[in-house]
Amino acid sequence: MRMFMLMYGGPDAARVPTILERHGISQYTAFDGGHGAGRTGKREGSRAWPGETTMLVSIVPDERAESLADELEREAKALPTGERLHVAVLPIQRFF
Repeated sequence: MRMFMLMYGGPDAARVPTILERHGISQYTAFDGGHGAGRTGKREGSRAWPGETTMLVSIVPDERAESLADELEREAKALPTGERLHVAVLPIQRFF
């Protein structure tokens, strides 16, 4: 199993869950209204630093992980200016 940590910044809150569901992944947890900073600057939901990030976490079976990661990478590269998608894929030793 793999844990996917997905951070999306943009106006289409359904973008990432739609990709997960296309891969048969219907279990995830979303954290809306995230604030932080990265290579492109801060996202703090304020006038000075507009924008927020939605973080999703999902545990994905090994047999679906590679194709999902590939699609998410393609999606991240094709996003319009101003939108961001970052993905971390981590091995899971135990999940219960």
